Amino acid sequence: MTDSRLRFLSATDAQQLIARKELSALEYVTASLDAIDAENGTLHAFLDVYRDEALAAARDADNRMVRGKTSGSLHGLPFAVKDLIDVEGKQTTAQSDVLRHKVANQDAVVTRQLRDAGAILIGKLALEEFGIGSPSDALPWPAARNPWDIECTPGGSSSGCGVALAACHVPLAIGTDTAGSVRNPAAMCGVVGLKPTYDLISRQGVFPLAPSLDHVGLMARTANDCALLLDVLQRGAGRPVTASAAQVSDLPLRSLRVGLLAHFYMRDVSASDETRAALASAARELVQLGAEFEEVEASDLQSYHRCGATLLRVEAYAIHREFLTHAPERYGARCRDVLLGGAAVLPSEYAQAQRQQRALADEIDHLLDTSDILMTGVSAETAASLADEEAVNKSTNEMRVPFNVTGHPALSFCIGFSSDGLPIGAQLIGRRFQEAKLLAVAAAYQSATRWHLQHPSVPFARRCRSARGE
Repeated sequence: MTDSRLRFLSATDAQQLIARKELSALEYVTASLDAIDAENGTLHAFLDVYRDEALAAARDADNRMVRGKTSGSLHGLPFAVKDLIDVEGKQTTAQSDVLRHKVANQDAVVTRQLRDAGAILIGKLALEEFGIGSPSDALPWPAARNPWDIECTPGGSSSGCGVALAACHVPLAIGTDTAGSVRNPAAMCGVVGLKPTYDLISRQGVFPLAPSLDHVGLMARTANDCALLLDVLQRGAGRPVTASAAQVSDLPLRSLRVGLLAHFYMRDVSASDETRAALASAARELVQLGAEFEEVEASDLQSYHRCGATLLRVEAYAIHREFLTHAPERYGARCRDVLLGGAAVLPSEYAQAQRQQRALADEIDHLLDTSDILMTGVSAETAASLADEEAVNKSTNEMRVPFNVTGHPALSFCIGFSSDGLPIGAQLIGRRFQEAKLLAVAAAYQSATRWHLQHPSVPFARRCRSARGE
């Protein structure tokens, strides 16, 4: 394989090649860095690249391999983190002028866990300001662009994670998910995004948005690669490992009971015809693999959305109140408006949202008593044009936010492409601490299909948007 093709290796394949000494960490890391150097000026996935440190870490990994001392299960694999996550001695800006000069004094727990497992940190990834901003706001950094169509949003708020993975700049990324912020860019960019069970993965060293909804999220191009991350991070959490990364792709789907939350995208929101068709096709594929489907009903999406929005506004405002008092002009317009909205929420409304959160979590638990997993959409539409500010900023998280409210694990994976070449995602939801089952279903689907093997064209294109009348 030529050096320029190394970037397209999955983490799982690269891990095996490194273990057999057929690939060096330095070769793999250099391929990532070269791709970033050539393309980040177009895609803007990275806010900061740690080139010298990454190359030094790769050389050290190779020296360890020569001595027969691998660093851990992620030995030599490059990764990057959303710029809400601390890296010792580096800025954590949250892509906001408010924190532009904030420097972390130690690694976040997740950063340290991955480094201890041998992974090599490449840099910090772009986001939408504080996780609730807009790519249309004037900020010190340009907004990330979708590699499938650089005139489109990659989804937020972990936008740089989705872009860097789809463009094959890194095989592994860590984002955050408060109202769908990992699963949305995963769907928009055609990669895998896992929001684990609430509090499974440490949030220490991660700048908060709304603590009762915040999750650290795992992102990769394949379910098996995502399982590598889960393997490391859930062991660090002290949880029993339900299935190792090596076992995920071997778990059978025979008689798997899937509860289809079709009303989320058929009635509660009106998904596009292409999204509905892709979800129906994905369900048929899973039936061929042995799954059994039954439509199930939860509360309407608006109930989940209202609850989540109240919790988010109050908690986010509490975190930012002092910043907003002293320097409101340093925020982007959309981020500031969302934050200030929390000031108007009454304590009684917040208390009611907390009670409703518990009831909604019980509702999903009840559905999962008779279904092994649930399935629904991720987004009603594919990626919007960045020029259409209303479409980009429209609240489209309704199908994702329920599982931030309830804390259940939820996973997004690619199930096809629209007629204008943009990815479409499906979402799987599982019982608490059964992330491995979700990954197993996605891995089986990926083994039977080839959507996850497609890559955007390089150089990255502006596509014809005639299918949307743009």
